[in-house]
Amino acid sequence: LPWPAGAETWTTKELELFIGSGGFLKPKKKAPAAKPAPAASAAPAAPAAPAAVPAVSSGYSAPAQDNTSSFETPSMNQERHRLTMPVRVHCEDTAPNGHVRIESLVAYAERIRSLALKQVMGISLADLKEKNLAILATEFVVEIVGKGIRVLDTLRIDTTPEFPAAPLFPWDTEMFREDGSLYMRGLFGLNLCQISSTGAYSGVDETTYRTFTKDLKGFSHPVKKRFSATSLRFFMAYEKAGVPFTPEKYKQEQYRVRSADCDMYNVLFQARVPSMMETCHPGEAMSFYVNIRMSVRPGDVLQVHVFEHKDSALFICLRGKEPVLSCRQICGWSNLTRSDKVRIYQVAADPKVLHKR
Repeated sequence: LPWPAGAETWTTKELELFIGSGGFLKPKKKAPAAKPAPAASAAPAAPAAPAAVPAVSSGYSAPAQDNTSSFETPSMNQERHRLTMPVRVHCEDTAPNGHVRIESLVAYAERIRSLALKQVMGISLADLKEKNLAILATEFVVEIVGKGIRVLDTLRIDTTPEFPAAPLFPWDTEMFREDGSLYMRGLFGLNLCQISSTGAYSGVDETTYRTFTKDLKGFSHPVKKRFSATSLRFFMAYEKAGVPFTPEKYKQEQYRVRSADCDMYNVLFQARVPSMMETCHPGEAMSFYVNIRMSVRPGDVLQVHVFEHKDSALFICLRGKEPVLSCRQICGWSNLTRSDKVRIYQVAADPKVLHKR
């Protein structure tokens, strides 16, 4: 074997290691002993450390800080009166069009609400279920308004609840890209419900509603409101567009609800609806409106009536003769959130309207 430089300083064990490995393992060179530093006069004082940079409240004008300790931990921005939390976009959240799937955006919004409930009130959705209570999302709008998102990018969620009257407490929600630009906006209509002994759901009374929401009211905006005790319909939160929906094509599909479409309440999980409807009418949705009119459970067979208009579709889902679900999908860049549009989809779920159709 060729002997490398410095081999003459090796110990017997180091020589055995080198020879036994066929020259593959070489002992590390020993660092020369440090020479003692000459005595010196008193060292000059070290320069003062730079002053700490003062914290700046986030107005989303700068990229979001990648602070992993804040993930899954909602915090309150007092300046904007918004609960805020960053989420990481993973591969399973992405769609072929370069955007986050609508299903994932709805799930993100659900996540910050559930975590805020745990953080503020110390209870989880599982705890509520044990008390025969449930928080069900029966209506929502989600719109993607920003440019595409890459895998492992961070979205920052901003959300604010309102408490107009029992059983409704809607959450206004926005999501921002790392560069501070708006990526998604949405509105989620949640209802506090009582679970009966038969498993049926019904809205709670005003006393139960006020008792439950009193600790959450500190997170609502003191002035900005979209609902009131006399204005609880979802379409009232939007301006009118004045453009009628005029379908050009019609088809009928069937969808059997799976256990994977439902949650621990044994009812349809709201985030699954856009993906369910895509199986009936393929398309990469940029906006979605959902109205869950009645409880939908695993095994239910839905007759899905699809009304098509250019890059959009209206879905009306019947279980037998019961209208249980209505949705609107838009695949291009379009403004979904207009009062008369949302009202069309709410009225479309009315049994009398369906009978006429």
